[in-house]
Amino acid sequence: MTARRSAFHGHMMTCLAALGAAGLLACAAGSAVAEETFEASFGLGGEYNDNVTERRNGPDDFVSHVKPELRYKYDAERVAASIRYKGDYAFYMQGESPDDYSHTLEAKALLELAEERFFLDISENLRPVYRQASRGDLIEGDTRRDQTDQNTFAVSPYLVFGSGERVSLKTGYRFTDIRYADETEPGSGSRTFLPGWSSGETSLNRNVKQQHDIFADGEYEMTERVALLTGYQISRQESEEQQDFTRHRPYVGFRYEYMQDSTLKLRCGPMLTETDDGESSTRFYYSADVAHALGRHKLTFRSERDYTEDPQSGRSILRQMNTAGILFDFDRSRLTTSMGYSEYDSTLEGGGNKFWRPGVNYSYDLTERLKASAGATAELDAGSDSATTSDRVYLNTGLNYELSESSWLALTYRYKAVDSSDSASSFNVNRVMLEWGMTF
Repeated sequence: MTARRSAFHGHMMTCLAALGAAGLLACAAGSAVAEETFEASFGLGGEYNDNVTERRNGPDDFVSHVKPELRYKYDAERVAASIRYKGDYAFYMQGESPDDYSHTLEAKALLELAEERFFLDISENLRPVYRQASRGDLIEGDTRRDQTDQNTFAVSPYLVFGSGERVSLKTGYRFTDIRYADETEPGSGSRTFLPGWSSGETSLNRNVKQQHDIFADGEYEMTERVALLTGYQISRQESEEQQDFTRHRPYVGFRYEYMQDSTLKLRCGPMLTETDDGESSTRFYYSADVAHALGRHKLTFRSERDYTEDPQSGRSILRQMNTAGILFDFDRSRLTTSMGYSEYDSTLEGGGNKFWRPGVNYSYDLTERLKASAGATAELDAGSDSATTSDRVYLNTGLNYELSESSWLALTYRYKAVDSSDSASSFNVNRVMLEWGMTF
């Protein structure tokens, strides 16, 4: 617990240092008028979980939750900074699982060091992620099993030329540090960060990566609706679990606003990678985004082929991902549907490399104070090299009642089912949660 707190306090000190620098610059600006907003909330909850260990015929337990949240925003003429922290302290009343402490932190600061020319961008992001990259983005409300904490710190000084003109250029340097936490006890879900590099055989702390980027991004506005894009990035990545390498990424692309609030954007180019042991490879990467407005409704589509980080293996894995979604926004209700398909490099640890993810979420305002919601998401194995495959289904439904402008009461039910080709690894989880919260 001490190591975990020490690491978390270290992250907070980094963010406070960035905000301190922002404050000094604001003072130096003299006449700059700053806008500050601060908001805090506090939640208390109780949960019944009929399978806290997430295994076949696992034990049940009652879980108490304490959920603090802080939000801070600072906006001045030449400084913009924000911090958002969310915590979840879970205490298992019967001791069927170790107590768990979850933190999410988003902090960033943008400093304008020279007017409209020289900027400094600082950010830190601490969030839970699945241990296997193939699981995709974390599903809201999922338990802490098979997850780790990813901490990403980045600092980037850069120059901007031609801001507000038809031809513009952004060029600079970026340093990124990525590391993962390790479980304090196998299977517990509780995790801690270790400082520096570690060579432990079972530790995810060994998967520390540091990357140095030099980049240049150019844009030419042909018309009010069409812009041409081009750029180049050279990266140097150093890590403990894979060969250090240098990667070159030139690209070309365009952005086209074909109607109001409807945009098509494309980027593509080769990735040339050279490792320190002399190996080289060339991969094609691209990203295509479509956002189409249908009045109050919206259709989105994204297709991407690029590398992503895999916490389990400590390697960069080539991923091709396609997602489509529709948002229906009505007077008293909101419906979103989505479908995703991903393919991963066959060297992905665990063997799985093709996955579907359909999802649907619905919310309805029963009254001005009472809201109902329901949702369903699935992770479906569409082709795996592993001897054991698993499909997952998540269901949720809930009611949220506003007791006052600053307090609320929420009742939530969540269901999780894992269907494995190894029947001994299949299980179901039912969770019922009651939570009270207040905003200050």
